[in-house]
Amino acid sequence: MLILIVDDQEQNRYLAESLLKGNGHEVQSVTNGAEALVQLQSRQFDLIISDILMPVMDGFELCRKVKTDEKLCRIPLIVYTATYTGPQDEAFAMKIGADKFLQKPCEPEAFIEAIGEVMAAAQHRDTPPTPEPAREEEVFKLYNERLVRKLEQKMLQLEQETKALRETEEALRNSERKYRRLHESMTDGFVYVDMQGIIRESNEAYRTMLGYTEEELSHLTYIDLTPEQWHPCELKMVQQILEKGFSDIYEKEYQRKDGSIFPVELRTFLVCNDSGEQEGMWAIVRDLTERKQAQQSQKGLEDQLHQAQKMESVGRLAGGVAHDFNNMLSVILSYAQMGLEKTDPGSTLHGYLQDILDAAERSANITRQLLAFARKQAVVPQVLDLNETLESMLKMLRRLIGEDIKLMWLPQPDLWPIKIDPSQIDQLLANLCVNSRDAIIGVGNITIETGMITFDATYCASHVGAVPGEYVLIAVSDNGCGMGKEILDKIFEPFFTTKELGQGTGLGLATVYGIVKQNNGFVYVYSEPGKGTTFKIYLPRHTLQIAKVEEEDVKTLQRGQGETVLVVEDEKSILKMTSIILTDLGYKVLAASSPTEAITLAHEHTQEIYLLLTDVIMPEMNGKDLAELLLISHPNLKCLFMSGYTANVIAIHGMLDEGINFIQKPFSIKDLSIKVREALVS
Repeated sequence: MLILIVDDQEQNRYLAESLLKGNGHEVQSVTNGAEALVQLQSRQFDLIISDILMPVMDGFELCRKVKTDEKLCRIPLIVYTATYTGPQDEAFAMKIGADKFLQKPCEPEAFIEAIGEVMAAAQHRDTPPTPEPAREEEVFKLYNERLVRKLEQKMLQLEQETKALRETEEALRNSERKYRRLHESMTDGFVYVDMQGIIRESNEAYRTMLGYTEEELSHLTYIDLTPEQWHPCELKMVQQILEKGFSDIYEKEYQRKDGSIFPVELRTFLVCNDSGEQEGMWAIVRDLTERKQAQQSQKGLEDQLHQAQKMESVGRLAGGVAHDFNNMLSVILSYAQMGLEKTDPGSTLHGYLQDILDAAERSANITRQLLAFARKQAVVPQVLDLNETLESMLKMLRRLIGEDIKLMWLPQPDLWPIKIDPSQIDQLLANLCVNSRDAIIGVGNITIETGMITFDATYCASHVGAVPGEYVLIAVSDNGCGMGKEILDKIFEPFFTTKELGQGTGLGLATVYGIVKQNNGFVYVYSEPGKGTTFKIYLPRHTLQIAKVEEEDVKTLQRGQGETVLVVEDEKSILKMTSIILTDLGYKVLAASSPTEAITLAHEHTQEIYLLLTDVIMPEMNGKDLAELLLISHPNLKCLFMSGYTANVIAIHGMLDEGINFIQKPFSIKDLSIKVREALVS
């Protein structure tokens, strides 16, 4: 609340300002009614507190002008005077529109309570108070009478003060008690030092923030409380105070009695005696610890958000590159396989083709990692017991990390189930264990743990990426070399690696990040140089029962029986290659390079079309819409979708819809033969 204090006495203004500011209000002070009217025209005030006897314009005249001004009349006004002579003064003040009449000195509690009553009444008032109707002559007469009476009373008070020193001393003691009450009720620290810097006075808030008693502080200077690195700044601010009479608001640090350092905000004022001689300085001190912590927390959250945005952008780029690359790999893999079947295994050409096939398969593995990072890899999630899945991998992981490194397995029993593609668990653990292995020089330990944890909204508010709920934990820890912050900030970025050239692709941890995000989880890393590293992965709990998945039998090349297959692919090299494969497998092939061409072929073909094999993303319309359109005229048509990655029409957050047949590019001849037969018999 913004309050205007009108009083020609500096001490009165200071006491009122301190009391009101200590209770959370904003205060503006002026010395007479004329100055008050200037301020009222420039700012919007919530309350006016005015003395009566003042130079230039007194309080009665100010009240009359405010209450007769259409723009100002709604502002509540309290007359606060030390020259109260009788009920007539209060009656006149209320007659000209005052909202409250208070006599100085007033107890701080009563003063604050009176302000609350006036503001509450103003808030429930639809129209401003209307002064009693009176003739101008009557008001002028009463106004003069009241001023004369008040001047007489003022003179009488001065005479009484001169004659009654004891009463004056008692009033001073009462005033000091009121000041002390105000002084100690302040939430900010208050300190007064002499010109040598020795602390002469302080309030409880100041002593509490520093941990000293009043006696202990009386033997210290403000320099004793200031860390050495702040001494030059302190001397500079003292020079400003001596020149201007006050300092700007500035920040520094204090040192508590226990040695701890904390930030503060100060404003300091010069104190002079009646002769103008400098006596000391007083300052208001505010502890900034909580504010600084909040700022630091906000900065940390902003940094995490920027990192997440950067990872999302790189992920989209990686997914697009991998999709296009997979299309080319499909052609390379298929033609290499067909060439191998048509050449003598002992010939040089057969060896060349085998090398091409091996290189293409390694490239396909890299693109699968990119797609996992981009969260666009087609997956088939299953409800799993994580402990059982990890236990089945331990033998393989021990071979992976070598004999010099001890692998410790610490499962939490009765683990909640999760839903994830089992192959992704393999990727997670393999990448993390390889990362830990490479961080260990010589012998060492890698620990795999599982657990269960519930995150509430409070935790998630300060951790970007976390969502309230129940999670299953996978933790992989090592006692390797650890990492500093500059590396930790980049470890999930694709192609970032600290290994030597040719020792790693930089996709391992990017793959981990992509898999975790694809499954609605989140991952945190804890590491310090020389103290090892811990990766903690949190995957959401699944509430349905675990479905036991039986291992599939090893399948061989599946051939067709003359069924007609409509192949739709906008990439002509893939269309040609796929058509050749299906023809060699014993199928009749209708090849279309666009959905429009496919619709035309289906309409012109008089015999039954058994299967639609279509790409997902194409010009004109997507594969799913094409399938739905063709099913109208060919209700028995089976569908098999193919793509370098899964679009929303096929997958939601990278997961296949139930009952949809899908094959991931690049695919082998064997994989295509199996998927086509499965689709035909489904």
